[in-house]
Amino acid sequence: MALRDKIKPGGGMPNMLNSSLLMFIFVAGIWIAYSTGAINFEEDAAVKVTAEPGAQTGETIPLNVTVQLINNTDSLMELTAPSPCKVFKWVLVDSRRDFVQAKREEMCPQVLMQATLEGNHNTTENFVLEIDPKRLSPNSSYELRVSYWNIEAQTKVDFTISPN
Repeated sequence: MALRDKIKPGGGMPNMLNSSLLMFIFVAGIWIAYSTGAINFEEDAAVKVTAEPGAQTGETIPLNVTVQLINNTDSLMELTAPSPCKVFKWVLVDSRRDFVQAKREEMCPQVLMQATLEGNHNTTENFVLEIDPKRLSPNSSYELRVSYWNIEAQTKVDFTISPN
């Protein structure tokens, strides 16, 4: 009896052993492909974003946002944006994914923005967003969606809303 006949269900090898052998071969194949670089589970570029609300001052709640752009490749990354106002964009949504607030449209020179980021490096930038507390409700959670150099990320934000 040939080996392939033994591997077939009912061909001499129990089904559980057959399934285990196939699973082992599959996992070993993925591990070998990953370790040789044939498969890459990381994005070439990623943005990590954190947001920490401050105490309400007057008519706004300052939201301190830190964005980190990460180049996961060995090569130089070319970054472009159609204008300075498009390098960093944001929108705040509630738990139902309904719009709450976004970056205001502003007069912006139509100058192509270009930058580079070396391979296996990152850059970090901080922003302070002014959130209108009248747009927030006490029984909702929020998500900040960010686009930084046309790479998107999101993070949860918890606001403490003071009574008026």
